[in-house]
Amino acid sequence: MSTIRTKGLIFPLELSNGKHVIREGEDLIQSSIKSILSWPIYNREYVDDFGSRINEAIEDQNDAVLSSLLRRFVIDPISKWEKRISLKSLEFDRPDYTRLVINLTYIIREINIEDSYTYTIYTT
Repeated sequence: MSTIRTKGLIFPLELSNGKHVIREGEDLIQSSIKSILSWPIYNREYVDDFGSRINEAIEDQNDAVLSSLLRRFVIDPISKWEKRISLKSLEFDRPDYTRLVINLTYIIREINIEDSYTYTIYTT
């Protein structure tokens, strides 16, 4: 069991016996990071500035300029919307010209433990 006190729903929603599954700790934080990075900014009702601008760069050429641009598109929304963590490092990997893999390493503030999350973007 996690030592983080926060509990909530993760997305996509999970059901067990017809009820929503409540998660806590690291699962909840990683779900939050995924939601922030996946949601296009200015497209959420009542919270216009939630999300990231990653979708704006999907059509861009997979090069160093894209990595630099995405660095801002990741750091800014994560810093704003996920207050439970401190980003420690952000690395990009290009396994091929159609994918960009973002590796986030962060510290969970409440328990001072390092964790990581990988997010993959498919480019054209």
